[in-house]
Amino acid sequence: MSKSYVFGELEIEEPSNNQTRLEKLQLVASDHWKNILIGGLSEIIIVASVALLTYLLTRQPICETAVSTISTLATSTLPITTKSSTTHWSTSSTPISSTSPTSAPENYSCAAGFPYINHKCWKLVTGPQNRADADQACNNLGGSTLFSIRNDQDNQAVLEFVKDQQVKNLWTGLICDNNDPSLCTWDVQSGTTAAYNNFAKGYPSGVNEECIYYMTTGTQAGQWASGLCNETMSFVCELPTTIYDETCKYNYNTYCYTPYSLGKTASDAQSYCTSLGSNLVSIHSGNENRYVMTINFGRNKNILIGGVAFSNDVMLWYDGTESNFNNIYQIKDGNCLNMNNTNGGWYGGDCMASNNYFICKRRILEK
Repeated sequence: MSKSYVFGELEIEEPSNNQTRLEKLQLVASDHWKNILIGGLSEIIIVASVALLTYLLTRQPICETAVSTISTLATSTLPITTKSSTTHWSTSSTPISSTSPTSAPENYSCAAGFPYINHKCWKLVTGPQNRADADQACNNLGGSTLFSIRNDQDNQAVLEFVKDQQVKNLWTGLICDNNDPSLCTWDVQSGTTAAYNNFAKGYPSGVNEECIYYMTTGTQAGQWASGLCNETMSFVCELPTTIYDETCKYNYNTYCYTPYSLGKTASDAQSYCTSLGSNLVSIHSGNENRYVMTINFGRNKNILIGGVAFSNDVMLWYDGTESNFNNIYQIKDGNCLNMNNTNGGWYGGDCMASNNYFICKRRILEK
């Protein structure tokens, strides 16, 4: 209850406690309104963020249409000695040699003779060859490689793929130069067995037996062993899936590669590629490098690629992509990179040279 005081004829009432608190609140609000506003907005943002995150984590995934593909393959029994210059595509049925129904992503497909198996494209070649010849035979099949196994699903898929083919062992793309099963390397610098391997007990032996094969029969079916590289056995070649494009002759891993022998400088070649919706080719893996080597310009040609090197370890791509693979042999003759299509090495050349063969690369868009 407020008290009142009289000073002459003026009566002054002492403010009540409620009035005093209100005045203090008004004073605080007037002095700190910015901080109060920012704090309030921060609370709103935090609450909204939590609500959005909860929604994203709990909503049902959008269903994608899956295309069921029956793996069908007419296997090869003859050594392959000619280089393939064209990737052929086919939708017709071939004799069934393996029945492994798989769900292929819509619009994705494999080159003819390479059925879709567990997110990869595989081809069985039953004619026995030593490891080096098997690798070359795969390379002649559109730049493919000996197959790799990166998880248990891949490992089981191999058994299903070859179960009716009466093959005993299969060369893989794996090399082991010691007896540590976690330190073996897949071909073309494409990874190690650190994350997954399925070696049989006692393998790899590591002594003059660095080539790894996959066993398909007996109690060790599905396991891996090491052997002499000059042994002969069947093998499986592998390509990545891609998107079919009827206008593209060289189609690999969702990209189209188009060769030109127009004789242009590096900058003019890049301008020509960009006018076609492409860029000078950039290369991001050993497997891609191997594929580009198969594009038919003739043997022992230097092909201009879209890289500029400032040292053996520092380079940039014209298309702005990451420099995550390097196959530079030397750059003493210039900074613009050329690939030798015999050994796959990259060499520096004169950027103003105007006699270059070159390759344009573009992404194939899903339809």
